[in-house]
Amino acid sequence: MLASRLALDVTEAELMRRYDLSRAELQRLLDRIAAEGWIARLPGYGWRFAATVSSPAAQAQAMAFRVVIEPAAIAQPGYWLTQEVIVRLRERQQRVLDGEFEKMTIGEIYHSGCEFHEEIIRGAGNPFFVEALKRVNSIRRLFAYRSFTDRDGMRRHISEHLRLLEILEVRRYAEAAKLMAKHLQRPLVLGLS
Repeated sequence: MLASRLALDVTEAELMRRYDLSRAELQRLLDRIAAEGWIARLPGYGWRFAATVSSPAAQAQAMAFRVVIEPAAIAQPGYWLTQEVIVRLRERQQRVLDGEFEKMTIGEIYHSGCEFHEEIIRGAGNPFFVEALKRVNSIRRLFAYRSFTDRDGMRRHISEHLRLLEILEVRRYAEAAKLMAKHLQRPLVLGLS
């Protein structure tokens, strides 16, 4: 779909032929990607890919959405992260910065970035922020698995994560919200942004 080799609407028979899959294999795959929100069953028969994965602009739109919701979550009245969460996130980010990412798969790097940002947004105490970010992250996963950027950019992003934690720890939330916006507007390092 991302390479424009599939139509927006597809049938199971078409996919089974194209990818030489059994009906059971295809059903497991369709169930998984439907759970991620990438595709939905059409009334009657067939499947339609979500506009968020069929558009070349989807990745930029996902990041634009995050630039709005993540700083807004930090700026919410009552925003707060427990010391335990801050310590856990700091330890994880420091391990990654200290070289763990050299051994990590793209999937592990992506998951680490998602976990960090979901924990940060969870501090707003509003489940709608968390659910919105999880939805965007499930779509972004497609892009993350297609491309991977430089290690220096990864180090910069992880350093920004650590700086953000320092600011959150001393409860300077307005400053943290500005840093988050700046962080998300930088060129992408997929999975860590």
